[in-house]
Amino acid sequence: MIETRATAEIAEMANSGVETVQDGDAEAGTKSARRLHGKSFVYLTLEDAEKAVRNIDEHERRMSKANFARALGHPEAKGRFIHKLNALQDYKLVEMKGEYVSLTDLAVEMLYGASAHARARARAQAFLSYEMFKRTFVECPKNQDHQMSYVLDFVRVTLRIVNDMETYIRRFLESAAYAGLLEGEPDPKAPTIRLRPALVAPSNGEVAAAGQTKASEDQWVLVAPNEVASVLDGLGLTQYQNRCDVTQRSAGDVAISMADGKIAVEVRRPMRVTIRPTNMLADITEIMKALQSRGFKA
Repeated sequence: MIETRATAEIAEMANSGVETVQDGDAEAGTKSARRLHGKSFVYLTLEDAEKAVRNIDEHERRMSKANFARALGHPEAKGRFIHKLNALQDYKLVEMKGEYVSLTDLAVEMLYGASAHARARARAQAFLSYEMFKRTFVECPKNQDHQMSYVLDFVRVTLRIVNDMETYIRRFLESAAYAGLLEGEPDPKAPTIRLRPALVAPSNGEVAAAGQTKASEDQWVLVAPNEVASVLDGLGLTQYQNRCDVTQRSAGDVAISMADGKIAVEVRRPMRVTIRPTNMLADITEIMKALQSRGFKA
């Protein structure tokens, strides 16, 4: 019975124009198609995504789904167009409002930002908005050569992409290069890769340039995904894990003391949790309570 159901699902997807191969949208699960093996991934590179959203008028900042499909070369808003639309949503470049596809503020900044730095930072933010690229990026060390075999192991075992790893790696590398986060050419066959740190949310309100490697106390870098849960748990903010970013200053203050024949090194490196609110007033109240329950003064 299970095999019959799976066969029926494949036939249904084929009739609707939805692909049944690995080469599809990453988080699609229910958005695009059910996959039989491994996990699917984003359909467009970041550069292709930027080209796609340029079809939406900069003044209107929106377009009907049907017209957008035609602008991307699809006679109807289905099939491969749905994969592309899902990819644009994964990069946080568009959002659906009824039957209209609307540019997000991030897309407007990436396309029409007032400076090259603003546009570069928006590209890096869009790259990291796609969860699977973000997880891969954060797991890799920065400013040093990293074995591609380790990246492949992470993609296969942790991300569970097994059908077409090379395509995923190619899209990851090409998108990272376009976001200014990769040194050298995006070559999936290279034995090593070298990534640059993504600097986000400067505390002085200025825009950080993507690819900048000089550390300063005003620069904030992403915390590794496997550490996020424990950080939020310690703050009492676990319930916000699905709608927050956790960053840490790239540098901090160090205090050294000696006592009882031991040397103590105390590192003061601030951490920041940025939460996307659903109800500003209610969320602030709940966050205050959570922090206070853990002994923090807010």
